[in-house]
Amino acid sequence: MKKILFIGAALFILASCKSGKDKESGKKIKYSDLSIDGLNGKVTSVEETPYKADSTGKIGQMDSCCIGRGEIDENGNYLSWTEKDSKGTVKNQAVYTRYEDGLWKGVTNTKEGKPSGSMETSLDDKGQYTSAVANDSTGKLEKYYTGITQNEFGQVMSWKEYDKDSVFRQEGKSEFNKNLQSSFTMKDSTGKLKTSNVYKYNDKGEQTEASNTTVTKDTTKTELIKYTYDTHDENGNWTQRTTWNDKGKATKIVKRTYTYAKEEEKK
Repeated sequence: MKKILFIGAALFILASCKSGKDKESGKKIKYSDLSIDGLNGKVTSVEETPYKADSTGKIGQMDSCCIGRGEIDENGNYLSWTEKDSKGTVKNQAVYTRYEDGLWKGVTNTKEGKPSGSMETSLDDKGQYTSAVANDSTGKLEKYYTGITQNEFGQVMSWKEYDKDSVFRQEGKSEFNKNLQSSFTMKDSTGKLKTSNVYKYNDKGEQTEASNTTVTKDTTKTELIKYTYDTHDENGNWTQRTTWNDKGKATKIVKRTYTYAKEEEKK
């Protein structure tokens, strides 16, 4: 799922601060994904279609894979994210579960119709993340996480990863400016830096820049990616975004459409 941040290799959805009440239970919903994604209005689904950019930076041919669609519940939390190729064949799908306050609980993943792994979190008596387990496609333990901390918006700030044999492998740490992630670092079991990412945003909370540094035994490589937002709908949600490399060349264009509650889909 492209718009929702995960720790490590696609792990936790980082929820944010929209509050409300579940209509069926009447219980307070503290966490909602919509404001993390910077979306306005009562959005019930988001669909993204990627295109290649031509030599002039204009929209070109659609990428064959994949068109992504996220279904969102009445509390502003993602229920699922489904990716289809240009022929309409489902390639990947993630289905999410939630705690009563809306905080992300877990995910079940499938790839081309077959199980491809799952994850589930645990909370303490204060409703804060404590640990998580990741299982492989057969349901067997693959790795687990401890030392998890979160901010007031339910976003994961730090974690430690262990393999199934309880060997410490790596740890991650994120910093935030309110609910916007400003940086992420990951270190190996010896404390050596593996990756370092820095993010920038515009006044709408849309990400405009990502500086990604990867450190290996012999090299350190930094990639700078920039984003511009070409169009927005009447609710102020972006409908076309262009990705640029560090040489100023457009590399990708994404179009978004939204479905709003009691409204027709807006483009």
